[in-house]
Amino acid sequence: MYTRKPRNIHTYLTHFPVKSYIEADILSKETTWRIMDYIRQAGAQGITAEDIVKKEKIPTSVVYSTLKELYRLEYVFLYPSDKKAKGERKKRFVCERSTWGKYGIDEEFDAMLRVSGILDSLTEEMRIPIMRVFKQVYDEFSKRKELQKFLPLKQTNICPNCQRSHEAMEFFYATLLRCIDLMITESDEFKKFLVDIKFASD
Repeated sequence: MYTRKPRNIHTYLTHFPVKSYIEADILSKETTWRIMDYIRQAGAQGITAEDIVKKEKIPTSVVYSTLKELYRLEYVFLYPSDKKAKGERKKRFVCERSTWGKYGIDEEFDAMLRVSGILDSLTEEMRIPIMRVFKQVYDEFSKRKELQKFLPLKQTNICPNCQRSHEAMEFFYATLLRCIDLMITESDEFKKFLVDIKFASD
């Protein structure tokens, strides 16, 4: 198994959505994880195929074929040419934020949530309390010394596409996801709710 190197960018979520046999096939290779991890650590500026070959000692053909598949599957994107330094021509690959730790929702179910209007109304109802929680999380991690090392890096690795830090987004996403998981899997209150609506038994 591939052992990860010390990193500059934190990892908060450790899984990928796999929606096809093609994705499963490419993610089953150790070299793919090494390449993706290296691209991730390169941050928002991205990394060239040549740099990966040199640093990871992976055959050139493997690096290029893997990058081609990762790009096609939207696990990585190309650093925008209009943001590159003048005269720079090499392609630089950047990790696509939506693939890191993202869960998969059935497309038909997701479409129904959107069309029915339920998704919009629920999101609006949760928006204020969740933003309050995010602020509380940030304040706690900022003031407590033992937590500060887990904070995302500031004013660095701003994505050229979405203009946000993917690392910061994953930090808040992971925190919220863990809270929701605790509420659903270990909460007596939620268990009682399921019992009341006949989805669980005492």
